[in-house]
Amino acid sequence: MTEIEQRINDLVSNFINDVTKLARQAAHETLAHALAGIGGAVVSDVSIAGGRRGRPRGSVVLSRRTKGAKRAPGEIVKLKDAVHAHIKEHPGERIEQINGHMGTRTTDLSLPLKKLIADGEVRTEGDRRATRYFPGDGQPKGGARKRRKKKD
Repeated sequence: MTEIEQRINDLVSNFINDVTKLARQAAHETLAHALAGIGGAVVSDVSIAGGRRGRPRGSVVLSRRTKGAKRAPGEIVKLKDAVHAHIKEHPGERIEQINGHMGTRTTDLSLPLKKLIADGEVRTEGDRRATRYFPGDGQPKGGARKRRKKKD
């Protein structure tokens, strides 16, 4: 075998080893996510992904929880900040569009959006699925109106 043939064989062998290693890592991650959804909880913090592993660039990686478990307050704050920054950059988007950019679900964003709206950091236009989100004026919204007590 000539020197060139040997170098080609070495390169092909290294390439195959690298692809095999990546496939094993992907299978391991898929299995870990599947098992975390069944019984255990994978605890990780909220972070902004850099567009790797099939997620949209700037997507939010949320921790896995068991059904009915509450999110940590720090996780909600980080998600709230990420949603607020996204709305500032992309005003007028609907929740489906925001989810597409951030890699989240509507249920993940409902509480942070309610808090942003109550704080006046985000304002809305439209109803239900046609609701569009815009940066707010920073003025907190007034709470529920006080009801007058009935006089007997």
